Amino acid sequence: MDEPRVLIVGAGLAGLAAAVELARAGLPVLVADQASAPGGAIHRQPVDGARAVASRAQARRWASLQAEVQAQGPRIELALGTSFGGVDHTGAVLLTGASARLFRPRALVLATGARERVQPRPGWTLPGVETAGSLQTRLKMLAEPPQGRVLLAGSGPLLLALGAELVRLGCPPVAIVEAGRPTARPLDALGLPLSYLIEGASYLLRLRLAGVPILSNSHLAAVRAEAGGLVADIDTPAGRRTIAADRVALHDGIAPNDIGFSRASALPILCAGDCREALGARAALADGRAQGAQLAARLTGRPPSAPDTEVARERAAQARLARIYAHDDAARLAALPGDTVICRCEARTLNDLRALGAQPTDRQLRLDGRFSMGACQGRFCAEWVARLAAPDTPKARLGAARWPTRPIAISDLLAAPDETQGDRI
Repeated sequence: MDEPRVLIVGAGLAGLAAAVELARAGLPVLVADQASAPGGAIHRQPVDGARAVASRAQARRWASLQAEVQAQGPRIELALGTSFGGVDHTGAVLLTGASARLFRPRALVLATGARERVQPRPGWTLPGVETAGSLQTRLKMLAEPPQGRVLLAGSGPLLLALGAELVRLGCPPVAIVEAGRPTARPLDALGLPLSYLIEGASYLLRLRLAGVPILSNSHLAAVRAEAGGLVADIDTPAGRRTIAADRVALHDGIAPNDIGFSRASALPILCAGDCREALGARAALADGRAQGAQLAARLTGRPPSAPDTEVARERAAQARLARIYAHDDAARLAALPGDTVICRCEARTLNDLRALGAQPTDRQLRLDGRFSMGACQGRFCAEWVARLAAPDTPKARLGAARWPTRPIAISDLLAAPDETQGDRI
């Protein structure tokens, strides 16, 4: 029987970097990703015929990593169009899709990246309202801007990056609504790495030259559908104003995409990159290498390598960015109207949450209220439901580790060949 492979879930920066380190140690690796091409969210590859929109620095970074992967030859196998279903208590892993199988890998590395945080607002479920991440993915895959007027709202440097890319593609946003006050903290900004400052300055210059309004210390209070498109109600320091748009892209930060992951004691499991700690692309690459080297040392009995300092530097930079972009999101969340949809999948509102009474348990929230029970399994709403259900009490994230990690079809189970029958447990 062939030597069991180390399974890596996610073919982005962290996953492939970990794969390279493991393969260099002589360990065979299987990298599974649900996309049709490697790259993850940061290096999403364009569809056939579309030109790449990555910056030169991004293109060089990706080309270098791809060369490292290819240099390992058959020691690294890619299973694209394949989703991770979960791992059970015996260490059996379910993959569904193009390379469906039920098997026991030698170890498991979860490199599923980050999930986008989008705080609920009235109208956030309307057609034409999406996440900034989904719009960015469209630009990377098609290199085509959306039709009509685009409004970007929420908080964080991604809004500037996305706005600058829309300008480059000939579709400048009608405005960027930023909840924080980044320009009010110049000393914090000067403490950022030089690469951050150069990148941010290039975005701001492109936006300023295109005449894009950047409304800081402002909040998207609601989105309304009107004839001919959408209308956004914006709370600014000078009062309420409205902006007409055809598309609204929302972004309120990122968090590790680790909802539902279980930990089986039957095999080593590590998280790498944004899945372990959401620190961005630079840290994801460094952490993937570090976690891959750590696992390789563990599996081969070699001494562990020295800790990587790049992740620590990026952690400090991201903490500084969080201070720069800080705003009163908790107060805005508490002031939402009762008919605001909180759980998109099940269309459950804040009034539905309040109807469960004070301090509802997780069981009441999920089974009685149907919160976080839809297709996303709480990736969009669990944070907000937990904060609204117990605003004065520190509360663990809604939901728990489970198998499978998300709903799957019975047909997917039947289509996965069971390779565990001859294994010793």
